[in-house]
Formats: sequence, structure tokens, C-alpha cells
Amino acid sequence: MSLQQIKVRSPDLLVGMYVTCLDRPWLETPYKIQGFLIKNQKDIDQLVQHTEYVFIDILKSRDVNDTQQTQSKVLTSDEKKQLLTNIKPQHYEDKTDFVVELDMARENHSVLTCVTEDIMDDIANNKNPKLPELKRAIDPIVDSIIRNSDAFSWLTMMKSKDKYTYNHCVNASIWSVVLGRSLGLPKKDLQSLAIGALLFDIGKMKLPEKLINNPNHFNQIEFNLVKKHVDYSVEIVKSINGINKDVVEMIWTHHERHNGGGYPRGLHANKIPLFGKIAGIIDCYDALISNRSFVSAISPHDAVRKLYDWSNIDFQLELVEQFIQVVGIYPVGTMIELSDGRVGVIVAHHKIWRLRPKIMVLLDKNKEPCPAFEVIDMFETETGEDGKELKILKDIKPGFYGIDPKQFYL
Repeated sequence: MSLQQIKVRSPDLLVGMYVTCLDRPWLETPYKIQGFLIKNQKDIDQLVQHTEYVFIDILKSRDVNDTQQTQSKVLTSDEKKQLLTNIKPQHYEDKTDFVVELDMARENHSVLTCVTEDIMDDIANNKNPKLPELKRAIDPIVDSIIRNSDAFSWLTMMKSKDKYTYNHCVNASIWSVVLGRSLGLPKKDLQSLAIGALLFDIGKMKLPEKLINNPNHFNQIEFNLVKKHVDYSVEIVKSINGINKDVVEMIWTHHERHNGGGYPRGLHANKIPLFGKIAGIIDCYDALISNRSFVSAISPHDAVRKLYDWSNIDFQLELVEQFIQVVGIYPVGTMIELSDGRVGVIVAHHKIWRLRPKIMVLLDKNKEPCPAFEVIDMFETETGEDGKELKILKDIKPGFYGIDPKQFYL
């Protein structure tokens, strides 16, 4: 083994690694060539099936070091099956282009936002939501995300800064479906996830408005009151005719934590149902990237790092890794600066190679507005305008160079 080669267990392989040797003769495997670049998850699954370990050529691999440091592991098919107990995983592929889907997604997003506001108003006036109305708003969202999840991921990042409670419910609903799709959950479960996430904070409408909009961190008495929103939410949702038990369990467990430190029952690990685990992750993520009454938003890039730091403490590691695969280290809507000085916003991801997204360039290397907003695909574009390897240099806050991506798409 040369100095440029490393031995890697097959389950730990990543897209972009160049396989140069196997742990057995090539003729004993289905491979016709000796040495190849891992291009997708299917390549990894096949290597796991036929080998225990392989040797990777560091120099021929693409961004291997960066990937190992900043990108979570891709879950294997078997690992997904373990997460989806008694559920046969579905295989979803993008059916539409991001730009095409975005036009349809905008209208459906607006409808869901209006329906959510109506639901909140009804609860405040002691009226219960009606399931048919919920499904009419939810179903087009689920269908859109099944076709292409990037459009709605974009819209969650482009949300307005006010009305946190309404927007948080809508965004949580969207993120839950996006994560559920990546896990291969069937459509009926994606619909349940969407409804459960939309309603898991609905009990807050039963709490005093001053408490919910408190600009300071809660003291213990206030926090004990806030925790009651889970019971209130469950009570409201159980009164909806036709609601299923998965939705109720999701709402009841969305504040439970992997180490047992959550509420209201202190459940831990596998005592928490899958829908509750998903809800906990997306609830936390959207809260982190949103401005709230007592804390400012952090960047999506920092938020996914925090989620990873909290793996196997608050949230199950495998689900966190899958969520990071979904949103990317630099999620859709993130403002970034490229290594050649240009500034842009991430508009779409390759489903596995998350460090090479599609970027809409807004500013040139001199930080002047571009006459036309070109979209570059970093998976296909390897060099920048300076002739050097093109990389994401850093994420930047919207408004840093006097621009905000919201103005370009909404």
C-alpha cells in the first residue's frame, strides 16, 4: 500500500472516493475495471455487498478530506430499514427541475400558510381544526416534495422574519416531509408527518401571549407552563375526527430526547417513536435558524453543526446524519462566498455529493452585482474564474454585502 492509499471499511465509504484495490481479487467481483470513482450511493451499496474493506487513492479522490471532516455518513439501505421498523422503504427520484417546481411550490406554500393562520385563529376561539381542510392544504405539499424537495427547502429559507409561530409550523411540516422522503417513508406516512409537524405546537395557542412572546429566557416556573403546550396540543388533535395515532404520538413525543432528558415523559432512545424523533430534529433545526423573541437566528451551516454535536445526546445519530444529508452542510438558501471571490446563494443540492451544490451567483469577484444571475453546478464546474479549484470558502449572513437572496426569488 503506497502513501497515497488508505484502507477504508466498505460501510464507511463516501461518494467521491477513488477505489484502487479491493480486499479480494477483482475477478471474484462484478467489476470489469480495476479502479473507479464512487459516484453515488448505489456504488457504495454494491461495494458493501461484495467487500469488507477497500483501498482508496487519496490523490485521485475528489474532496475526500473535506468530506470526512464536514459531511455526515450516508446511511446504507440496511441502516434505513432498521430505522423504518415494519415499513418497506420507498425509492424516490426527482421528477421535476428545481425552477419548474418552485413556481408550483410558491402557490401551495401560500395556501398552507393561510390555512395554518386560520387553524391558529380557530384554536384561539375554541374551534377545532377539520381534517379534510388540513389534507387539502397538505397533500399538494407532499406531492411537490416527492417530485423535488429542493423547491420547498428553498421556500423555508426564504420565509418572512415575522409571525414566527405560524412560519415555524409551516416550515416544520415541510422539513418533516423532506426528511421522511429521504428515509423512503411511503406517501401516507409523509402525509401524517406533515400534519403532525403542522400541529405539534398548536397547544401554545392555549398559553398566555405574553408568555409565548417573552423576550427573555424562561425561568423554571415559566418553562413548566410552556411544557404544558404538549398536553394541550395532544388534547386538541385527539378531538379531530379521523386523525391517526401516528400523528398523536408524534405530537406527544416531539420534545422527548435520545438521552431521556426531554418531556413530558422522559422517554429515551427507541422508546421514542420514529415520527417523534423526526419531529424533535426538525423542530430544533427550524428554531435555530429563525429569529425568536429571546434569541437571534444562527446560520443554517452552524445549525447543522450543532445538531451533529447533539447527536446521541438529544437526537439519534443516524437520523441526524440523514437530515444533514438532506439539507447539506450548506443548506439551500445559504449565502456563500466562493474561493474565487464571487458571492452567491445555494439553490439546489446533489443528493449525495453535498459539498458541490448548485449556486446562483449574485456578486462578481469585486462584489459588484452580476448583470445576469448565472447558476453554476459545482459538481460539473471544478475551476473558478481564477483558474484554481473552485470551493465554498465560507457561509455569510444575508445582507453582509448589501444583498438578501429573498429579493431575487420571492
